[in-house]
Amino acid sequence: MTFLRMLRIVLWSFFGVRKSASHQADMAAIKLPLLPLVAIGLAAGFGAVLFCLARFATTVAH
Repeated sequence: MTFLRMLRIVLWSFFGVRKSASHQADMAAIKLPLLPLVAIGLAAGFGAVLFCLARFATTVAH
């Protein structure tokens, strides 16, 4: 449950739209030291997906 909440917090922060009350409630309910690890993992996963799509597109186009 906490991991899913952290995923939601990080995904909303990537999107850039967040209500202050919701942000405060989430920050009170999670473990802050793990949040950067989740953010780095999601960013790395997103970068890996983009990299794979680019390699696929160049392979198909060639």
